[in-house]
Amino acid sequence: MPMDMKKMIAQTFARMAREGGVDKITVKALIGECGTSRQTFYYHFQDIVEVIEWSVEQENKRMLEQSLQARTPQEALAVIVASTMENRVLIRKLMNSQKREHIERLFVQATRTYLGELIHRGPGAGTVNLADLELALDLWSFGISGVLFLCCEKGEADPERVAAQIYRILSAQFLEAP
Repeated sequence: MPMDMKKMIAQTFARMAREGGVDKITVKALIGECGTSRQTFYYHFQDIVEVIEWSVEQENKRMLEQSLQARTPQEALAVIVASTMENRVLIRKLMNSQKREHIERLFVQATRTYLGELIHRGPGAGTVNLADLELALDLWSFGISGVLFLCCEKGEADPERVAAQIYRILSAQFLEAP
C-alpha cells in the first residue's frame, strides 16, 4: 500500500507541474489535490524535491527494464529518448523552475546510472577498461542529457532517429561485445 500512495503523490505532483509549473506547488497544495494528510505525505517524502527524485528513479527503473529487452543498443537508447519526449512538458516545467540546477544534476545522474546499467548488464560488460568506462559515462551522461533537454525545448523529436544519431557517435566498443 505505501508504494501506491507514493505513486499517487508523485503522479499528482506531475499533473500539477504540467498544468501550472513546479514553483507554485507546495506540500499543502499537493496534499489538498491528493486528498491526503500532511502526515501521510511526510511518511513517504521529506519534501517536494524528494517527490521529483523518487519519480525520476522510478522512471529510470522502468526504462532500464524495457531497454534490457531491446534487441540492439540503438533500440535501448530509443527507450530513453522516447521516455523523454513523452515527458517533455513536465521536463520543460522542471527545467524552467527555481530547482533547475538540482534537476539538471538529477537527470545527468539518472542518465549515467541508466547507461552504466545497460553496459554492465550488456554483452560487452567484461571487455571494458574501468577507468575508460567511468570517464565515458561522465562524458556520455552530460552529453546525452544535454541533447535530451534540447529535444524537450524544441518540442518534438523522433526517438528512433535521435537514438540512431547518439548510437553512431558512441563507441560500439562500450555498447557491444567486440
